[in-house]
Formats: sequence, structure tokens, C-alpha cells
Amino acid sequence: MALNVLTAAQLAAINTAMVARFNKGLAVQKEDWKQIARLISSNGASNTYAFLSQFPAFREWVGARLHKTASKTAFQVLNRKFENTLDIPLTDIEDDNWGMYADIAESHGVSVNDLMNDLVFGKIPLGFSEVCYDGQFFFDTDHPVYPNEDGSGVATLVSNMQAGVGEPWVLLCTDRAPQPFYLQERTKAQFIPKTSAVNSDGVFENDMVSFGGRWRGEAVFGFWQLAFGSKADLTAANFEAAFKTMETQKGNGNRKLGITPDLLVCGPGNRSAAEALLKAQKNAAGADNINYNKVKLLVTPWLGA
Repeated sequence: MALNVLTAAQLAAINTAMVARFNKGLAVQKEDWKQIARLISSNGASNTYAFLSQFPAFREWVGARLHKTASKTAFQVLNRKFENTLDIPLTDIEDDNWGMYADIAESHGVSVNDLMNDLVFGKIPLGFSEVCYDGQFFFDTDHPVYPNEDGSGVATLVSNMQAGVGEPWVLLCTDRAPQPFYLQERTKAQFIPKTSAVNSDGVFENDMVSFGGRWRGEAVFGFWQLAFGSKADLTAANFEAAFKTMETQKGNGNRKLGITPDLLVCGPGNRSAAEALLKAQKNAAGADNINYNKVKLLVTPWLGA
């Protein structure tokens, strides 16, 4: 009796179906991360961000140009590698019962966007404990701002955070070319098909045919001046204090940055407080709510407790 062997035609049909369904899932995306971050390409194992050491601005041209030494405070971000794997029992292929796995391949495509959301929004809570380009935590009380445009002199220490123990929320300025966050992408998401499975280790050892998704990249802190992070209660007083801090932020040389926050981001735990703050026309006392629609609101499950 002839043995059942996975033919090239069967494998080609499975490859076509799996890749098509993965790409379908990839196209149906809820890209919350694009509201707070910008995609930036990577051409190697890492990116070096020298430009982040200088908030862009013009100055009066008196004498020679002022050449700022951005590279002295540059920082490097390594790309990470991510995968998901789909195993199909060879018996299901032999019995022509593999169609249900196409649904799983499609969900793997959706999970690429889940990964990007998780990476970018995951930088918000990490901002209280991980450093950005100036060597301070991204959300910190002592970012150095220097009295001279060239970064010299004795620094004034500036805060862009509120302390607390609650679920974090963040106020952002997203409508400028510089961004508070970036998503660094080295390799676009792809679903890797099998070219041969008859003698593969997976078939030989486990009677499985394996397919897999792959992506390389990392989320990156951008300009801390464009973000204010808080773990305090999301009250009108705390929101207004954060808003004022961002509006009055200055750069080196006592230069006004002209920042206006435009987006409040929080997780589900702060939804009610955020909606009362920004969506109610009247406050709890019945007076006009001065913060009504003051900024856009993004409540995302990717920023939870």
C-alpha cells in the first residue's frame, strides 16, 4: 500500500491559503499606536538617535552658525525579534481538514498590530523607570534645561510628571513633526511559508507542519517635552497642572517651545474620570466644564493597570 506523502501541490495550496489569510488579518488593524507614535525605519541591528538631543528651533543668526553637538547625547536602540508559530498536524493535511487553521493564520496577522500597540503603549508605564536621550527617565522631575542655546551653563531641572500609585495616564502633543514616541521597524511583518515539509524535522519528529510569522523592531522614546506622565488621580486639578506645565515648557537658552497638548491617553481604569473631565459639558457642581473637549481622548486597553 502506498504511503501518504505530503505533495508539493498540497504544500503550495496550504502556503497560498495561509499567507493570504495572514495578510488579510494584517490589513484589518486597529492602529491605536499611530495616534501617539510615528513609524521610523531601521536599516541595521539598531538605530542611533542623535537628533533627539535637540528640540528643533530657529534662532537669530548673529555671527557664525551655532553648531550643536547632538551626537554627544545620542542613544542607541536595539531591534528585537518577535515570532508567532502555527503547527498543523500532518494528519489534518492528509485528511484535508486543515481549513480551520486558516482562521488561526488570519488571527496571527491581527496579532502583528496587537504587538505594535503593546510595544508603543507599553513605553508609557516604562517611561517612569527607563531613560531617554538626556539620561533621565522619560517621565522625570529633573530633566536638565540649560541657560545657553548651545547646552552650556548650569542646568535648571524640569519636571514632566506627577507622582502617584494609580494607573498611569499621559497628556501628549502629537501634532508636530517631532513625536513623543516612535516605532522603529527593521523588518516588516511576514508569514513565512514552507518550501518543503516531507523530510523536515517537524514532520519527522512531531508529525507537524509548521508556519511562522516574524517581525523585527522596537518602540522608542521621543521628545520628553511633548509628554507629561502621571500616576496621580485623573482630576481636573491634576489635568490642568499637567496642561500648564506643557504649555510653559522651555528649551535651552530660555526659548519658548510653543507646545500645546492635544491628546489625553489612559487605560480602562481611568475611562470614567477621563470622560467626566473632557466629555461632560457641566462639572459635578453643575457649572460649565472649562475642560470640555479641551483635548482629544484615547482610552486604550493597551494602557492598563
